[in-house]
Formats: sequence, structure tokens, C-alpha cells
Amino acid sequence: MKKSEKIKRKINDYLFDHRILRASLEHLNAFAHAAIAALIFAFGFASFITPAIVDGVEGLHIATGGVSGVSQTIALALRMAGLLDGISGDTVSTVISIAYFVINVPILTFAFFKIGKRFAIYSLINVGLSSLFIFLFTHPEISHITIATQIAANHMIYEHELVRVLFGAVTVGVSSALAYRGDVSCGGIDVFSYYFALRKSSSIGKYGIIINSVIITSYSTLLVISTAGSDWESGVIAMFFSILYLFVANLIIDAINLRNKKIQIQIVTNSEYLAPVLIANFPHGATVVNGEGAYSHEPKKIIYMVVSSSQVKSVITLARKVDHHAFIMVTPLSQVYGNFFIKPVE
Repeated sequence: MKKSEKIKRKINDYLFDHRILRASLEHLNAFAHAAIAALIFAFGFASFITPAIVDGVEGLHIATGGVSGVSQTIALALRMAGLLDGISGDTVSTVISIAYFVINVPILTFAFFKIGKRFAIYSLINVGLSSLFIFLFTHPEISHITIATQIAANHMIYEHELVRVLFGAVTVGVSSALAYRGDVSCGGIDVFSYYFALRKSSSIGKYGIIINSVIITSYSTLLVISTAGSDWESGVIAMFFSILYLFVANLIIDAINLRNKKIQIQIVTNSEYLAPVLIANFPHGATVVNGEGAYSHEPKKIIYMVVSSSQVKSVITLARKVDHHAFIMVTPLSQVYGNFFIKPVE
């Protein structure tokens, strides 16, 4: 056994015997994921999503989807109704950050009862920190944090909208994926995407695309209406950029988040003990088929097993220990129907 594996096992054994320390570290891990994800999201929103104003000209509006997209839609509707006339851009950003928090409250209440208490609490922490960070990043006169506003007004970003869209999608996608990795969410639509993905045992990204498409379409429609007769083509372009943003962000989420990704492992072995060993170490079933080697004509055991992608390395390592000569094939799966165990979210 490698030294790193021995150290890891020793730490795991120690934490298993000290429940309070283990629980404290789990909560610290969840808080760290929530806080870092909030910081990344706020930075991306302030730097790339919120349109910068350079020489008195406002950049292209991009709809983000999610609750932030709903907040943008509300702010745009209020502006169209004349309720935000004469109000500075900083105040509009405040309206968005407040709406972002308020809309998340009933959604996180749903998460508390339908997904898990710990999940809802740390998602609420993420939402609160996101609102705070957005407020700080968009109000440099209150805080000395001016990096986001400087980046947003940078000519390389401001004059190349496609760069701004891609950078914004990357930061928001990484933020959501990082939160998911800690069994937390960024609130809003992410909660519903997470809920449906758990119930259907499928990827999160596709549900985000479906739900966010409605939000982006609503925002873009209002944007086109608000600019009709003057600069309506910018509204249409913004809609296509928003769709691009949506797909890139959700592709990144699915690429990083491994919770609902499933892998089929097929093992050809001479050992009759391998299947029981695998069953004893992983919370998944397996199917054993008797076969015969085409060249040697020796009897073989063919084991079919479906595991989470995060368990693949452990399964292969264990199989190699039992039968060093085992032939192993790994195949990604798009969907699994039936009973498949996934550790529940607390």
C-alpha cells in the first residue's frame, strides 16, 4: 500500500472514531464550498454579466437565467414602467441583489423540506453571501473592492461581447458546480435542477437549461420591447448571447459535478471471490455471467456493475488487488433505470 493511502486510511479511521470532529469538518467543508462559490458567482456577475458603462455608453445586457435572471427581469420591468427613472446604476444593482435574496427564501424553504436541512441552510448561506458580494463588487465607493468594476470596463471585455459572455458563463458554471460538489447549491433554479436530478437520477445541467430557457426568453422579450424602434437589434443579439451563456454554463456544471454520473464497469476474471468482495465494499449490486475464454477455453466470470463516476477508481483498485490479471472495461452511461443507490443529501 502506498504511503499516501496509508495516511488517508489513518485519517479516515481517526475521524470515524471522533464523530464531533468529523461533523465539524463536514460543516466547515460545506461552508467553504458555499462561500467560495458565492465569491466566484458575485465576481463573475459583477465583472462580466452586469453591463459596464464606458464613456456614457452602456454595454450589452446578458440574461443569466436562474433567480439572478428573474431579478434582472424584475429590474427591467420596473425600468420600463418608469419606476427606476433617475435612479443610478448602483441603486439598480442594489434592487437586483435584494430581489435575488428575497426570491430565494421560498425556494430554499422548499429545499429544506424536500431535499435536506443541511443542503437548504448552506444554500441560504451561499445566497446571502452572493447578495453581499454582489453589493460590494458593484459599489466600489462603499468598499475598496474595485477589481470587478475595473475588469467590466476594460476595453478587451467591453468591446468584445463574446469574450464577456464566455467568461461570465465559465465563472457562473464553476460557481454552481463547486457548490454542488459540496452538496450545496447557489439557490434559486439550482435547487429545482438539483431536486429533479436527484429524483430522476440524471444530470443536473439539462434541467437547468429547460428552466432557464423560459427565464432568458422572458428577459430578452422585455429587452426587445423596451428598445423597439430604437435599438431593437441589440435586444435580439442579447438573446442569442444569453442562450450561448446558458449552454456553456450548464456544460461546465455537468463536466465538473460528478454526483449523478454513472459508469458501467465490466470485469472479466478467473476469481470467484471478486464479486462478493465488490458487493461488500460498495453499496451497489452486480450481475455475474459465466463465460469461457475464446482462446484458452478456461471458465471466466463476467461481472457487470454500475457505480458513480467518483467510485470508479476505487472499484478498479480493489478489483486489481483481488485479481491482478482481471480484464476491466469502463463505459459511461447516460441514464440508469431501476434502483441505484446514491448517498442522500442531508
